[in-house]
Formats: sequence, structure tokens, C-alpha cells
Amino acid sequence: MQLELRVLAAPPAEPVISVDGAFGCRGLELSHWPGHRTPADLAHELSTGCALAFARLDARERERRADGARLAVNNHYDTDGACALYAVLQPEAALAHERALLELAAAGDFFQAPSELAVAIDAAIGNLADSRRSALARGLGARSDHERHEHCYRCVHANLARWLAGDLASARGLYELELDAFRADRARVAAARRTEFDAAALACIELDEPLLAGSDPGRHALFGATSLDRVLLSFPRGGAHCHRLLVSTRSWFDLPGVARRPRPDLAALARALDALDPRAGRDGAHWHAQPADSPSPELWFGRAELEFFRERNDALEPSGLAPARVREVLLRAGATAAPPGG
Repeated sequence: MQLELRVLAAPPAEPVISVDGAFGCRGLELSHWPGHRTPADLAHELSTGCALAFARLDARERERRADGARLAVNNHYDTDGACALYAVLQPEAALAHERALLELAAAGDFFQAPSELAVAIDAAIGNLADSRRSALARGLGARSDHERHEHCYRCVHANLARWLAGDLASARGLYELELDAFRADRARVAAARRTEFDAAALACIELDEPLLAGSDPGRHALFGATSLDRVLLSFPRGGAHCHRLLVSTRSWFDLPGVARRPRPDLAALARALDALDPRAGRDGAHWHAQPADSPSPELWFGRAELEFFRERNDALEPSGLAPARVREVLLRAGATAAPPGG
């Protein structure tokens, strides 16, 4: 069976194999996205796991399930998508690196840190599409996003086997900054006070070391330190404390056999914390929240502008609330949480 890779903005007329992104295509789906139609025997918490289950089928069964499809498609570019497409397009090669692929996909979609290699390759895949870091991306010029992402996926697939084996020579310049930062982050988190509240799915990580902007631990170190769904990071700055709450994608994706974890109303939490915070309004700083039904939203005190999925929150400002007070409000809110989109 010969399949061709495509990145598409909308479903095509013909049946295809949809890999990772679930966006209404006809044909087989291999995805963990909300509302996916992945067959139960191929379901996994990661799209890469779904694709590896498909790869383990014998060639005749793969052909039968493909049902005439000749395209393997996705609608976006990311690490889990790259690994899942690799498993569909190159099943034998993918199965030879099954564990490493799953670790890499978890670093991408769950912001976990199963290994330094997974963190490094995840950074390389992301930066490959960034013209500020990648000669390949700069060379693609004015092509559409979907055309550029197809080229990036093909480049990843051409290099992935050697990357997974630990040879990152062809990724030079795409991961070193992130890996060095992760190592520093991991050391800071290891030295922090960590308290876990299983019933609220909340891990509280409190540092004693004052941190300048940009030096606070990032997502991979935070989610790499706990299996819980949300993490509150608190650390001193300017005689007060900065606070950042992150919610994991694990309560957004459809994970087989796992009920979606209810989420608190982050907008209501931001309003409640703002009413309590004596520094609210100082220099324009307030408590802010991203939409609770987005894949991995944040709640923080500081400036309003923040991109989704930032490794570090560069909008943080010192709050007038102590870590214990913020924790108290979050734990109380956990009792009235609602499922994403509910």
C-alpha cells in the first residue's frame, strides 16, 4: 500500500486516512482528538499510539482498513502528528522505535519529559518550521502554511530514525537552547517544595529562589514532575510572588477508558483572584485566564497578552497574594469544576 502525505486545511472529497487531526474527513481516523472516530482496537491516548497499532496490523489488514485511501492527511503540524504520520507511512521503521516514538509524542502533546532525547527532538521538530531558527523554513518562502508543513514533515521523516537513535547532528541549532533550559528547569523544580492534591488533580510547586523574567521553569519541567492534570507554579519576584496555573491537554483529548477530567471555570477564578489581590490594577496587571475549553489553558497574574502553549509565561508580574492563598482558592474551585466545553 502506497500512501502519500498531505497537510490539508479542509476535508477532501475522497476517502483518506486522517492522522492526528480529526477534521471531518471520510475514511479511517487515527486520532485522540475530541470527537474522533478511531476504531476501538486502534485507540490510544496519543495519535502516535493509534498509528502504531495500525502499523502492527499485517499488510493485508492495513490495506483492507484503508479501503482504497491513497492519502495520509493531517490539518496541522506538531510532534505527535509527525510521529503518527511516520508510523502510517513507514510502519516497519516506526515499529523498530516504538517506545521512543511514544515518548517523543508525549513530550509534544502532553508537555511531558520522558527523556532528554524526547525533549530535544520535540524542540527540533517545532523549530524546524520556524524561519527564525530553521534554514529549511526560511527557504520555503511565501508558500502556504500547509505546503510548508508538508515539507517539514518530510524532512522530519527523513531524519527521524537517526534522531531516535540519538544522532542529532542534522538537527544542530534546533534543540540545544531548549535542552539546556530544560536541564536548568528540571534542577529548579527538583529543589522546589511540591505538594500534590490528588482529589483536585493539582500539583503545587513553590520555589524559594527569586527568578527574573524568562528564567521560571517551563511546561516540560512542570508536567514532567507530576502525573496530575494541573500545576500551580509560585516563585518570588520583586518582594511578592508570581503565580502560573497550567492545565494539561490530558483533560482535553479523548483518552480511551478515561473520563475527561472536569476543569474549573478559569475566567471565574481570574475574577475571584483579582478581587482578592491588592496588586490588581497596578501597572495594568490583573489575573487573566485563557479559555477553559482550549487544549492547555493557563491562569496567571500579570499582563494580558499570552500565546497558547508557551513554554514559559512571559506575561507574569508579582501578585499581592501568597502561594497559600492562591492554592486555597484553586482547591475550593476544584469542587465545582466542569468538563471542557461543559
